[in-house]
Amino acid sequence: MIQLNKPLTIVIGILALGAIIFNLYENPDVSHLLGKEVNNWLYRGFWLLVVGVCVYNYIVIDRNTLKNKSKSKSKLKSKLSRGSALEPKIRRNDEEQK
Repeated sequence: MIQLNKPLTIVIGILALGAIIFNLYENPDVSHLLGKEVNNWLYRGFWLLVVGVCVYNYIVIDRNTLKNKSKSKSKLKSKLSRGSALEPKIRRNDEEQK
């Protein structure tokens, strides 16, 4: 499935939701989708599908972001634990230079 970045997913989802709401408010006899006249319910279904894909992508992106953050935190913790052993050596070198 197509994965977009978060801001683009949000913008497309809001625009699609706006198209549905505007169509419900205006209630035209026929709607135009991709240059062709279509039934109102088909038009609304298409935009509802777009909203659904955007919500799905947003959730997937958010989960991947959380997974990457947890991985980076564990890597940071391991680096800090290794780095703490190096700190006294650095301090000794700084003290020797003074």
